Amino acid sequence: MSSAATPFTKRYYRVDEVAHYFSVSDRTIYRLIDTGDIKAIRLRDCIRVSAEEIRAFEERGIVDAY
Repeated sequence: MSSAATPFTKRYYRVDEVAHYFSVSDRTIYRLIDTGDIKAIRLRDCIRVSAEEIRAFEERGIVDAY
């Protein structure tokens, strides 16, 4: 078992938390969700992004940047 702390402690995050993590606006995250770049789930009126999706988006962004 690794002793390194993971930045993701929850399974699902609110849009504002994802925006804060990437240092962008909430609207930017909503746009990424609308275009399908970030997959999210809706629980009634609440939108949540999984920790796995945040990791996957980050990895795709790193690959796309180069």
